[in-house]
Amino acid sequence: TQYTRFSEVRDYVKARADGTCEGCGDPAPFMSKTGELYLHVHHIHELSNVGSDSPDTVVALCPNCHYRIHHGEDGDEFTQSLLEYVQSIEGEISE
Repeated sequence: TQYTRFSEVRDYVKARADGTCEGCGDPAPFMSKTGELYLHVHHIHELSNVGSDSPDTVVALCPNCHYRIHHGEDGDEFTQSLLEYVQSIEGEISE
């Protein structure tokens, strides 16, 4: 199965994060080979579980925070806090 991911959403989320992890608030850990600050773009509701590819459900994360979501003991709680965070800032942006 293939899922549609929009490059515009990815680019927007990375620009919104401005080189800072939206999970922990730390700067991106390094520069990528393409010269960009390295952050993962994560869909809070996975596309494979009927999630959407929209800015109010997508965050830019450092690798540690991304792994925390998938493998951390508090991954579900952390995910919920990210969802509340991103929906609050996107609500402010759209107002």
